[in-house]
Amino acid sequence: MLKNYFKSYLYLFSLLLILTIFISLLNYLFEKNFTIIKLIIPAISILVASIILGKKVKEKAYLEGLKFSLFFIIIAIIFNLIFIKSFNYKTIIMYFLLVITSLIGSMIGINLKKNNSWLFFFIRHDELW
Repeated sequence: MLKNYFKSYLYLFSLLLILTIFISLLNYLFEKNFTIIKLIIPAISILVASIILGKKVKEKAYLEGLKFSLFFIIIAIIFNLIFIKSFNYKTIIMYFLLVITSLIGSMIGINLKKNNSWLFFFIRHDELW
């Protein structure tokens, strides 16, 4: 079970890193402020990672998604307090939305496992590992 969490967090952080670098390059080249995309990047990353985790669990995927997102949020809160040192209601709403996204993603993942269908081209990671 811990191996499944590790793979999902690996997908989460690598997707976060890739999308952040991509948005940084766009911001540098076009000199526009992509604030809404900064909010969407963690949601997409945690959704994909939760779908991958949900495909690996046998039952109660919503609990696995909740544990997955709460651990990620604890890490995010620690980094937020160390580097940004501000905590407001917008941050709390964002963390709450990430929890809901993770719950939905893990439920989608367990249903994809049951139906054996494709959602995204990169969700079928069974052949890669």
